[in-house]
Amino acid sequence: MPHPGSRPSTLTRSAGRGTALALAFALALTGCSGDDKKASGPKPPPPSEQPEAEATSAPGAQAFSAMTGLRKPVTYDDKVSVAITDIKYVKNKKLGPGEITGKTLTIFTLRFTNGSGQALDLNKVRVVAQYGKTRAQASPTSYANLNDFYGTVAAGRQRSASYAFDLPTAGYGSVVLNVAFSDKHKTAVFAGSLKQ
Repeated sequence: MPHPGSRPSTLTRSAGRGTALALAFALALTGCSGDDKKASGPKPPPPSEQPEAEATSAPGAQAFSAMTGLRKPVTYDDKVSVAITDIKYVKNKKLGPGEITGKTLTIFTLRFTNGSGQALDLNKVRVVAQYGKTRAQASPTSYANLNDFYGTVAAGRQRSASYAFDLPTAGYGSVVLNVAFSDKHKTAVFAGSLKQ
């Protein structure tokens, strides 16, 4: 043991420095592995979703003047409902991925209303349009910035999306739209006629 008042030896000073470095290193690690919320600050917001107005906007489209049976909502026991809120047609003049130039497209806007007490998953929504006596299946296509349903809808909230189909005008007299979205809910079926 060093004599009081004497200076520490080089060995003692080196050991002291080593202990201090080890302690500083340990504190640094503790700071990194401590409370993540304090260390990293607030978390970034989740990726923004496409605004609903864009997901259902169809520039140049015109509303059908008459339709029957297609606007009656389908409501399930858990108070989830799906409805067709708008049906339009447009002659596609642009050429883009999945678009059919020169075709008259039929655009259905759908709305889910979640009246249940839990979130509604819309990641499995499948929309099929049929027409004519044989119920031929219309080809789905893209138009403008229309977007499919995705994500979840909180209890008490609504969400809309639009779907475009190459539906021949000769089939307007008998149109069926099938909307499947969950193994727990039967497919919502809308049937009626359209008129330009």
